[in-house]
Amino acid sequence: MRTQREIWTRNHWPPTKPATSSPPYVTVAVLTKTARAAARVRVTVASGAVGEHELGWGEQFDVREIAAFGTDTEFTDQAVAAYVAKHATKFADASGTLDRALFCRPCQGRGATLPTHGTPLPCTTCDGTRQALPRPRLAVARHVRQMIRTCLELGGLPEFTGLKLWKWAHVLGFRGHFSTKSRHYSTTLGALRDARRAWRTEQAYAHAGLPKSDATTTLVVGR
Repeated sequence: MRTQREIWTRNHWPPTKPATSSPPYVTVAVLTKTARAAARVRVTVASGAVGEHELGWGEQFDVREIAAFGTDTEFTDQAVAAYVAKHATKFADASGTLDRALFCRPCQGRGATLPTHGTPLPCTTCDGTRQALPRPRLAVARHVRQMIRTCLELGGLPEFTGLKLWKWAHVLGFRGHFSTKSRHYSTTLGALRDARRAWRTEQAYAHAGLPKSDATTTLVVGR
């Protein structure tokens, strides 16, 4: 029986790399200089709701070359990947956020129902609060509760409507994935889910003593 790793390896390995190499002028020195110059950039943002703020990198900034292909140097691609995976998992768990959305699903976080004709009516499920659960009842730390409150308050302002902070308040307003990957050098989360689903299906069929699954047929079990 194929294992989950064998299924993934057969379908997604080796990863597809770009056909062209990096330009000869893109050296470590050039990339280091570019990164340091970008870190010195300051951006000023102004808002009638939160005032004027300057955004930029902090004072601690370190640039180092990452070696690849199993070299014996200190910073290798394998070491960096392991470090990122460790702390990404650590911070995702230690942040204390929730695994479910906080907005009221019947009214989709609007606080009111939108009938076909007539004026909007207050949502009877959330009583117009737009939340599925009151903030004081959230099983999170006080600091996390305050950040959730900030997301909900900023999300209600017209100038921040496009950010949909109220919808993603349970993850402190961040609506993306914590990591990003290159399609040329890696695989997708969807492909990994498909491989995991296929592996679990084979395990379930074997455990139940059923014949091997076939995508071209439909198994009907009657009692």
